[in-house]
Order: sequence, then C-alpha cells, then structure tokens
Amino acid sequence: MRRRTGAAMGIGENDFLALRLILDNAAEGRRTSAKDVSAYVGVSSASTTALIDRLVRGGFIERRTNDADRRSVDLVPTRAAFGDTGPLKIAQEQIAVQAAELSEEEAQTVTRFLTKMRRTVDGIGAQRHANRPERP
Repeated sequence: MRRRTGAAMGIGENDFLALRLILDNAAEGRRTSAKDVSAYVGVSSASTTALIDRLVRGGFIERRTNDADRRSVDLVPTRAAFGDTGPLKIAQEQIAVQAAELSEEEAQTVTRFLTKMRRTVDGIGAQRHANRPERP
C-alpha cells in the first residue's frame, strides 16, 4: 500500500516513509531532523540528503531553521502534504470510504490481522537494524 500511495504521489517508498514520519511528528508536535529520517528509513546521511531534497522539490516539505538551536534544521510538512487537499489526505479519505463498508465483525478481523502484521514487520525492522554493521 505504501508503494502504491507513494507512486500515486510521484515519490519512492523511502520518500513516502520519510514523509509519513515528518507528518506524524508534526501532528504530535515533535520536530523532525535529517538524522531522525536517516535512522527511521535506515539509509546513509548522503541518501537522506538526496531524499529530503526530492521531498522539498516535490513541494511536500520545507527546511526551517530550528528557533531553539539556529545550527539545526527542522523538516516541516507543507500545506500541500498536510492540508485537506494533500495527496495523503486524499488517499486516507479513499481508504476510509472502503473501510466504512465493512461490517463490525469484518472491521475487527481486519484490525486484528493488521495489528499482527504491523508487530511482525516492526520486529523484523528492529532485528534488521540491530544486525546492521556499524558505519565507519
């Protein structure tokens, strides 16, 4: 689903993951740095810079100097990504329409399944990062 949503937005899967992180953090009032993106997506700092550049060029995020620490830069979603007409909002609305057609029993079954899958994938991701060799 991530791949398809990202493709519909014209961005790759890692770009989509980074954008989700930035959007989720913004919704929770947390700042996002390039280091946060690098750790979350699991790519080098050079790849992270290229990824952020693509999201900026695409109009999904912007770089802002951190008010508390003028040396650091926060990654902030733009209205195009976060607003009511943003591509993620449109995708969420389309998914919500489909989910609304499920019976209560079907919804509970899907929720249990997706919860189990998320836990499994999170465990795999954590294990992958734990086994990754240190970079020099």
